[in-house]
Amino acid sequence: MITEYAVSKYQLQTQLAGWLIQAPAPLTAAQINAARQFALTFGATAETESGSLGPGEIANGATALGIVIALGVLAMSVGLIRSETSQDLRTLTATGASSTTRRMITAATAAALGLLGAILGMAGAVIAGLAWARSSLSVMFGDVPLTDVLILLLGLPLITAVAGWLLAGREPKVIARQPLD
Repeated sequence: MITEYAVSKYQLQTQLAGWLIQAPAPLTAAQINAARQFALTFGATAETESGSLGPGEIANGATALGIVIALGVLAMSVGLIRSETSQDLRTLTATGASSTTRRMITAATAAALGLLGAILGMAGAVIAGLAWARSSLSVMFGDVPLTDVLILLLGLPLITAVAGWLLAGREPKVIARQPLD
């Protein structure tokens, strides 16, 4: 599309290529069908936009997917750390450490890993945005959804701490002997 001034300055010819029609409410299937039939009688087509996601919905979906992936990685990391430190947990249990202590250790580890993951993920997103935006930083970072950032930076460590607290604290099955590898 160009302006009328450019058309007159460069002596261009205009022609009608289509119309953009906006309705105050979503069109019904019958209305869409009638518009398509009308367009076909004149050798044209009618296209509708339905079911497309807006930028906010895409951002919220990406945030939710990112949290789910991060929680999966964190669950595997905490499980690996817990299996590697099972001897230390046995020692803590043998010396009288309560399940609350064991739960706190696991929750603190999970929260620290969650916070580290959120910070690294956010830093990676900012670096990718800087590399992509180059000179238009205000356009790239002018409309950052702060709620999504807060959910990632505060919610992810909180969720992992709660999950670590709830899933930890069981007393090891056997304290007296070394586990077989």
